[in-house]
Amino acid sequence: MKRLALIVVLVLALLPLGGCHGRKKASLEPQERGSDKQMYENAVARLRRSPDKARLIFKEIVQLFPDSIYAAKAKLGIADSYFRSRDDSSLLIAATEYQDYVNLFPYSPDAVYAKYQVGMCYFKQMRKPGRDQTNTFSALRGFEGVVQQYPGTPEAEEAKKRIAEARNTLATHFYRIGYYNLKLGAAEGAVARFKQVIDEYPEFKRMDALYYYTGRSYLALNGFELARSFFQRVITTFPSSKYAKKARKMLKATEEREKGFPARSPAPAPAAEAKA
Repeated sequence: MKRLALIVVLVLALLPLGGCHGRKKASLEPQERGSDKQMYENAVARLRRSPDKARLIFKEIVQLFPDSIYAAKAKLGIADSYFRSRDDSSLLIAATEYQDYVNLFPYSPDAVYAKYQVGMCYFKQMRKPGRDQTNTFSALRGFEGVVQQYPGTPEAEEAKKRIAEARNTLATHFYRIGYYNLKLGAAEGAVARFKQVIDEYPEFKRMDALYYYTGRSYLALNGFELARSFFQRVITTFPSSKYAKKARKMLKATEEREKGFPARSPAPAPAAEAKA
């Protein structure tokens, strides 16, 4: 036992040494200093394979040559170095650095790139539908800013594509919440989410399923007229969809259920939903 205890003590004593070695920080060698241009070109060359080292050189340029044109380029390089690191914390710092560049140099030819990269920092952190969508909303705002501030640029065209992707992720997210609400018997919650997708994301790629399950939700609430209207919309708009066949069956089921329903008015649907 004494021998085992001694081994454990020795291992624990060595752990900090290994940890410090793994976290060794990049440092700037004397030969890596030079003119602003030389240092900038050196940093750019290192950016892909060693973003930490590149960042160190970029920061040195800003400190040593604050009035140089390369100081402004270096500030953008600092943001790029964080973006290259790719972990969530680095991406958040990169987003701040890119936005700072836009604020400081709004008329720079690189400002549109920096603004686009703000959106990309959040786009890289987007989570799948069904999970927290905070970063999706942030990415959407970032790309919309590119389109508004820099229309007609290649970055604005790319931003539009990213906007479409982000919006489809959000639409799918809210659709799934509605779907699971319906499965759990919370039809009113399902209607609210489905209505949100219909109103805010009309380009949603699964509108046939959305209309069908909206009809099912209204049927669960005994809103027979609204249920029929959504089932009919599936049949008319998406005749080849698998949901069209299901909608035809549900139309018959709706008629049968309505015949056996007591002769009283069902609870009225909210005014906003009645327009769906």
